[in-house]
Amino acid sequence: MIVFAGKLAPTTDGTLVNCRASLLSSKALRMSSLNQALRAALDHRQDLLAELHQQGTDCYRLFHGSQEGAGGLTIDRYGPQLLVQSFHQTLERDALLQLHASINQHLNLSTLLVYNDRSRGNSRIDREDSVYRAEEAALEDLVGHEWGLNYRVRGRHAGQDPLLFLDLRNARGWVKQHSAGKSVLNLFAYTCGVGLSAASGGAREVCNLDFAEGNLAVGRENGQLNPQLPQMQFVQSDYFPAIRQLAACHQPAPRAETAQLSAP
Repeated sequence: MIVFAGKLAPTTDGTLVNCRASLLSSKALRMSSLNQALRAALDHRQDLLAELHQQGTDCYRLFHGSQEGAGGLTIDRYGPQLLVQSFHQTLERDALLQLHASINQHLNLSTLLVYNDRSRGNSRIDREDSVYRAEEAALEDLVGHEWGLNYRVRGRHAGQDPLLFLDLRNARGWVKQHSAGKSVLNLFAYTCGVGLSAASGGAREVCNLDFAEGNLAVGRENGQLNPQLPQMQFVQSDYFPAIRQLAACHQPAPRAETAQLSAP
């Protein structure tokens, strides 16, 4: 037998078990293991973070749990915001707050915490916020930076994923370096980060195409956040009818010298 709420009860072999103490000990071990994994990840990134800051970038992944000791947990910085997401199991509140404090101390910052529990079906965000409810300031429209460009940051919006996919950072940097004087077609544009990078790199023409008007609306915001750049084009369309037109199957269309295709 075992008794809950910390009381003692005999087991089948007559011994006594303090269930609450056992649970607390297990919780402490999990938190200690997670904190150790986080410290190792931050130490490993020290040189990279210094390089990114010199590049004008403050949007990057700080912890990738599936490769660094906590499967399903990701921790990303988006400018002033710290976005923690769990995909396999809900993160306990104490562990979440301790992670936040550790990262703030390591980066010497005071980031705004947003926690998205996505451990339920289809990786959808638990919008009931049963573990932690973000401060209002963390959910306001914020601005993050990558390669010296400004990007809209929202901890919560109508969709499920962040507005800037961090794993495409180097691809956007490549586009910026190789777009001077070219016509660039950005397919599956999402919030148009590739198009923005092309415009920053001196492209003579940039066309962003996506099926979701909401994605393109954020792309327009990103353009407005960088008023020094030339204006871009935005086309709301499904890929297949648009590409047929652009391939001149039915009518002539401008030819692009560079096409970025990042299909969902």
